[in-house]
Amino acid sequence: MPCILYIIFQRLYEIGARRVLVTGTGPLGCVPAELAQRSTNGDCSAELQRAAALFNPQLVQIIQQLNSEIGSNVFVGVNTQQMHIDFIS
Repeated sequence: MPCILYIIFQRLYEIGARRVLVTGTGPLGCVPAELAQRSTNGDCSAELQRAAALFNPQLVQIIQQLNSEIGSNVFVGVNTQQMHIDFIS
């Protein structure tokens, strides 16, 4: 059974979407709310960073699979977590 994101993207295509930018999660453990609530020294939450690192590659796979079935690159994935890391570097 396909995951909910796959179903949502498929439905978007069915109702006429032909170019969709899909962003993954950014650095979840570094958002200001998390830093304010959980961090005592300003470090990002390793647990939330790992969650984003697990989710983003799976999102890319979903996009690639759906684009392959459609036969066109309707959905374009953007790795916002890597963009954030590149920006900091």
